[in-house]
Amino acid sequence: MSFGALSRRARRRAGSLVLLAVASVGCAFFGLSGGPASAGGLLASCAPRATSTPFAPWGDSNSYFLAPGGGFEAGTPSWSLAGGAVAVDGNESSFVSSEADTQSLAMPSGARAESPAACVAMGENTIRLFVKNSGVASSVLHVRAYVQNPLTGLVLSTGIDVNGKAGSTDWSPTSPILIPNLLGGVVGTQNLTLVFSTGGAPATWGIDDVFVDPFKQR
Repeated sequence: MSFGALSRRARRRAGSLVLLAVASVGCAFFGLSGGPASAGGLLASCAPRATSTPFAPWGDSNSYFLAPGGGFEAGTPSWSLAGGAVAVDGNESSFVSSEADTQSLAMPSGARAESPAACVAMGENTIRLFVKNSGVASSVLHVRAYVQNPLTGLVLSTGIDVNGKAGSTDWSPTSPILIPNLLGGVVGTQNLTLVFSTGGAPATWGIDDVFVDPFKQR
């Protein structure tokens, strides 16, 4: 379903959802533009997924599953890339998915990367990933999570900006990024799409091992 095909009625309903979302979790609604290019389909339930505790060394003992293609070990066949974003040799330095991993995603200035849509259920409300930059203090990596209600097509988003640090080129995990809830406590699923882009001063960012927290499987 195209995000630009929302009906007037759906947009009016979206407005009320936005007010609630902004008041509770600081989310924003995107109807006709600014959202990801691909997400859709009715998802009755999410298939079981292998989980691990990749962020335990940083005090986060929650279980996570790897987002589709989120390790970039097969390149980026299911991702939509622009502006020079490309899979490259060199894994994040903690090798939390596998010690045999060898790939990550490079994001030069002006790059954009969009993940394939993934099924997330109620309570699967956090993403985390590993990032690095080339030591430029005023560079920024924008990380946004979009969720689409498969029944109505409405979309909410949230995100964070990861700021570069002068002289720092090490891989590190991001803070947890909360995913908005479109379902209002009703049992069901949402379509999740992640969008990464670079801004600020020219710099190349690395992204690797993108994970989603499946709260229901803790």
